[in-house]
Amino acid sequence: MSNPNPPSVALVYDRANTPYGGAEQVLLALNQAFPQAPLFTSFSSVRHAPWLKQFPNTIASGWNKLPILRTKHRWLAAFQPLIFEGFDLNSFDIIISVTSAEAKGVLTKPGQLHLCYLLTPTRYLYQDRVHSLHSHWLLRLPVVNKLANILLDYLTWWDQAAILRPDVVIPISKRVAKRIGQHYLAVSPQAVIYPPVVKPLASQPTQGLTVNLSNYLLVVSRLVPYKKIELAINACGQLGRNLVIVGRGPSKSSLLRLAGRQTKATILFLDQVKPSKLANLYQHCQALIMPGTEDFGIVALEANSFGKPVLINTHSGAAELIVPGVHGLHLMHETSDAVIKAIRQLDQINFSSAKLKQNPLQYDTNNFVKKFSAAVDEAWQKITMDNL
Repeated sequence: MSNPNPPSVALVYDRANTPYGGAEQVLLALNQAFPQAPLFTSFSSVRHAPWLKQFPNTIASGWNKLPILRTKHRWLAAFQPLIFEGFDLNSFDIIISVTSAEAKGVLTKPGQLHLCYLLTPTRYLYQDRVHSLHSHWLLRLPVVNKLANILLDYLTWWDQAAILRPDVVIPISKRVAKRIGQHYLAVSPQAVIYPPVVKPLASQPTQGLTVNLSNYLLVVSRLVPYKKIELAINACGQLGRNLVIVGRGPSKSSLLRLAGRQTKATILFLDQVKPSKLANLYQHCQALIMPGTEDFGIVALEANSFGKPVLINTHSGAAELIVPGVHGLHLMHETSDAVIKAIRQLDQINFSSAKLKQNPLQYDTNNFVKKFSAAVDEAWQKITMDNL
């Protein structure tokens, strides 16, 4: 924004109570573009989301005053529409929602611009609905399951109304743009803007090995079902290949049990690690594995930035930027056999470190900020002219 009196901006995000990931990387880039913008969110927890320290002006819902609720958002889904509709954004000219769930449903008034950076249509309402209804033993009880279906029907109805509230919808990948066409028939999204890639401590040398393993494969991910990390564990177990898994999430206990049954390979789990140690892990791994379908998957390009190839699900957003045989390999199916085949193929290819490192440069934070700021400027000028 270059005007003498730039419009005031607010950022809105679904919830700020999870460790650093791709969505949070987007928020930090937007914080660089709009440093005065407050962050509105339903729940926040610096303890669980240390990256939130970079947002001193964070405004959470009243529910967040109860510490016990700050990480229980999954059980409070019925109240999320009310939370976001309750935020008072009247004093802002531009509202930017970064969302895969309810943040797009904030209420604005004529003359305001609401630009939505859509990470994906809400997973638990659409592509993951069946799994969501069977994700906990309580939800599998007949009466509870019926009530849960009624709730999801209501939330789907609300979501279909909420997606019409933004003036502009920008998808993070062509994959997400396609999902918009499938689930939000009345929405015409703008051109894709890929999320920013930040190489962890790219210019800082690391000393010593983070793990005492050789020739290992790497997973960097939240441990949630749709990431399909069990496929990487099964594949490495069958091939006798070492695997390091970095991340936290509700699937960790089941993945640990699965890893414990592998006798031919060492499967090592690490929680969120410091950036210097993550850089070390990238530098010394053979390749990154991403078996599940990602809305984007920034870590794929992070791995490339260290000169490492990625084995990525062909349906993931970041796969649009990974040329097979040049930047990595595409996993054509969500199966252990597909991962096994790719690992074997990986051993036969001599990847060019220079080409790998070149790939993410055009998607760095500065380029993202320029493209996103230009999209905001264009939309703001249009809405300003329309109101003259």
